[in-house]
Amino acid sequence: MTPIISTLALGLAIGLSHNALAAILVYDPADTIDPADWAADNDIYADYTAAFHSSQPSEIQGRYVFNENSTVMDHEDFSTDKNDTSVILVTDGAGLDLSYSKIEKWGYYSNLNDASFWGYNAAINVANTSLVNLDHVNITVHNGAANVYSYGTGTVVTIANSWLYSSGPASHGIYASGNGTAYVENVKGFSGGMRSSIYSGDSPAGYIHVRDSTGHTQGVGSACFYALGLIDAENVECDTEKAPTLFMDSDQNATLVGVSARAGMLASTVMFSSATRMEGAVLNLVDTRLESTGDDMPGLWFGNVVAQATIVGSDIVTKSGVLVVANTSQVTQEFDHFAGYEENASIQPAIVDVWVGESVLRGDLAAYNGSVVNWNLGNYSTWLGKAYYGYGTAGFNVTLDRTASWNLTGDTEVQVFWDEDCTLGNVYGGGFNIMYNQSAEGNAWLGGSTKELGGGGSLMPY
Repeated sequence: MTPIISTLALGLAIGLSHNALAAILVYDPADTIDPADWAADNDIYADYTAAFHSSQPSEIQGRYVFNENSTVMDHEDFSTDKNDTSVILVTDGAGLDLSYSKIEKWGYYSNLNDASFWGYNAAINVANTSLVNLDHVNITVHNGAANVYSYGTGTVVTIANSWLYSSGPASHGIYASGNGTAYVENVKGFSGGMRSSIYSGDSPAGYIHVRDSTGHTQGVGSACFYALGLIDAENVECDTEKAPTLFMDSDQNATLVGVSARAGMLASTVMFSSATRMEGAVLNLVDTRLESTGDDMPGLWFGNVVAQATIVGSDIVTKSGVLVVANTSQVTQEFDHFAGYEENASIQPAIVDVWVGESVLRGDLAAYNGSVVNWNLGNYSTWLGKAYYGYGTAGFNVTLDRTASWNLTGDTEVQVFWDEDCTLGNVYGGGFNIMYNQSAEGNAWLGGSTKELGGGGSLMPY
């Protein structure tokens, strides 16, 4: 993994042999265990067609089971090669403090839904109001399994100064579900398999708090963050070679502060509803840099969702030149393409409010199939771009406060345009035009008039 902004070198206890731990400096777990050695593992198709348990199964297996009292351990090795079996299972309100130890998981799952949603085969499975503290642990998983799984209201996992490596599908790094919680600090995570996000929540919610950490994935659909519940990330560096930085399904909440991330598939962030269109999805980007590397990848993508995004002091870099896309679309179970009416006739347009402060953003806004982008520039922000739409009416409402500025890079048609600087001194036309809907109530201040823009071009009614 090539550093994006800076190289964070952490002194971690890395198990180079089964019986000994050696403290070395490492940037990425994949520098220690070559993913090429596990190519067959990582090529396993993530098949989610198996029958799904609708409630927590009682037969989850673990080689080492902690189900009462509190246990403190250090400098231990734990492993298993049994299928559908966790190395460590902590349940029924038990407590475990484990430090300077190594956990190795081998063995496959027989039901990927159970592995994904209930933690079958996870290296460490924590459930049912149990509390686990992990410090300086080295967790290696092969054949498909989560590194650390936290399930249930009142279940809390804290992991610090640790190292996570996985191969195979559904091999999430830190995985919380059923209202479970995880606190992560100073952790390095790598996953090579499909749909294996590093910091991930699942239904009905998982609450992930991550600080001063890294994430690197190589598999399709393996994001740095998967928000189903809450993602609260600060000072995290990510590289997702075949996935977005963030997936968010339905009405979840993600806040990224001081995050530096590079995404290699779909978009930098993908916010959608996998079923009925949901309202209330929230994304906050603060002092964050997102980069999308593909020719057709936008920065922020929204589909079949009603969402709000706030961008403060942040940068969104796209090779495509597209900053935001809103569409009547969603992500399929394959997590490798966007799907429209041809795959789901019930999907609806996206409606997105974006608030920008203290940022300079370059790129275009695109709305399709009746989707709407409400674009609000304030607090000394600058936007260099244009807006365009397809397969429906214009889907843009643009607002500027008197401290914000807009440099047009192409003709733009909007429903409503509002500028707190009524002289339009903060809009540079560059020879391009803004066309506004003179029938829209929000444009009453313009009185149907045409106004000249600095640098050439006009603000004109249609």
